[in-house]
Amino acid sequence: MRYISAICLTAALSFASFGVYAQGDSDPGLTKVGAMRNTSALMINEFDYENQRAHLSFSHTFAKGERDAKLNISSLDARIPMFGMFSGGYFDVQVPIVSISGELGKTWGLGDVNFAYTHMFLGKEDWAIQGTGGLKIGMGTANLLDGKTRPLPMSYQPGQGSTDFMVGGSVTWKKYVTAAAGYQQAFVRYNENDFFAANALNDTIYSRNVYPIARKLHRFGDVMLRLEGHYYTDRAGVTIGAVGLYHVKNDLYEDRNTGNWYEITGSKGFTLNMVGNGFVRFGRHGEYKLDLTVAAPFPNSRRDVIADGTAKEWYVSPRFTFFLGSKKGSLMF
Repeated sequence: MRYISAICLTAALSFASFGVYAQGDSDPGLTKVGAMRNTSALMINEFDYENQRAHLSFSHTFAKGERDAKLNISSLDARIPMFGMFSGGYFDVQVPIVSISGELGKTWGLGDVNFAYTHMFLGKEDWAIQGTGGLKIGMGTANLLDGKTRPLPMSYQPGQGSTDFMVGGSVTWKKYVTAAAGYQQAFVRYNENDFFAANALNDTIYSRNVYPIARKLHRFGDVMLRLEGHYYTDRAGVTIGAVGLYHVKNDLYEDRNTGNWYEITGSKGFTLNMVGNGFVRFGRHGEYKLDLTVAAPFPNSRRDVIADGTAKEWYVSPRFTFFLGSKKGSLMF
């Protein structure tokens, strides 16, 4: 079994590496939550879904952001299930630490925290149906400075300076196909970003007009659609799919001289990404899981201006998960 697991792991990681041109770009957060996330209805054996077991996960995301900025995001996630015989749900909490380095400097801090409840309807023969409601809680005002006390653009901020609600759902047929949709909207805004691309010391790098001006960003909502296919056994599997994100309206910024609000032209629009994931489980009862998600936008399929700092050229995220209270089932053989 150890040799089989090692072979499956190699295959899963190879698949994920092949799928590197895949998700991440323009994602405000809802694609990683509850029913809207990828592989949201995997079964851990012939009897149980992963979501029916409490578990802890640690992941580290490597990403290339705007103008080649390097992003490192470490996240601790916890899932607490509350299931009855035919239905029930689970709570998710995700706490990220974000580090960003690029041509304008280095920043790090606590990212926006996700908290959500997902209800999962079981006993529907070949179908698993889920519905999610949650919050993305902004942990800062998105106005970190560089080492020279200059405001940095949104692409250097660990969070977006707002608290958002997220709602959505998914439908999964057997082990093969999942369709999901969701919506995210800021309802409490406290963004104090003050980047304005001008410096009295004639810093030509800082003063170039290459980053969106998003002073006190007023960010509007996002609609998400996901379609993915799966192929997996109890021990290993792969998933590949597409994620579309539509930003419903041009965002607004406040002019630092007049105090008036203006549209950020081009910030409304559609971005299409592709996502790949590969996983392998270890342990007699499948209590350990290692998976890798990779993502990036399709060429020429992104909105013109991503003012909220969520632009990503690619995204690679290994994750380790430990399942608590694992049951004896087919995995032990």
